[in-house]
Amino acid sequence: ERGGGGEGAVYEGPGRSGLVAKLFLPPPDPKKQAKLAFMAQTADAGLLKYAAWPQETLHKNKAGPVVGFLMAKVTGKEPIHMVYGPKHRRQKMPHIGWGFLLYVARNTAAAFETLHAHGHVLGDVNQGNVMVGGDSQVVLIDSDSYQIRAKDTVHLCEVGVSHFTPPELQGISSFRGVTRSPNHDNFGLALLIFHLLFMGRHPH
Repeated sequence: ERGGGGEGAVYEGPGRSGLVAKLFLPPPDPKKQAKLAFMAQTADAGLLKYAAWPQETLHKNKAGPVVGFLMAKVTGKEPIHMVYGPKHRRQKMPHIGWGFLLYVARNTAAAFETLHAHGHVLGDVNQGNVMVGGDSQVVLIDSDSYQIRAKDTVHLCEVGVSHFTPPELQGISSFRGVTRSPNHDNFGLALLIFHLLFMGRHPH
């Protein structure tokens, strides 16, 4: 086992190099199963470059419910706050400079833009689901929580962190039933970029 999320745990398995399995116990509800199946069916090079995206659904038997999915194993990367906080940066990446931070900002924006171009929204923007490598490449994680547009159905993201939530969504008691937009994501993106370029400071 590698680690757990809010609903499932991630496991390394034999025989599938570079991939890990996220398993849900108990199996997710039918809507979540449909969401995961759609994500796996529509994975393309852009999504796979910038996100730990479902590549294949997992089932206990061929006709059984979706109990998990396979995704790329994210290695050699740190959460973005380990890069923008000067103290953490000295510990994890002491060699990096201003140019590196600009590349991380650019790559984070490209990751968000790729997601938005597919009709999807990250929703729960936070400092823990943007991972940065020593080459400045960025990978978004926790993709199964994103707001996914599957043809005529929108699978909502029902969680969020207040720090990265735009003003118009502040103060609501729950994200249940709330449809997010790319602009909502872009507020969180702008804040991440500000943190990157101004040593973790907040623009207030």
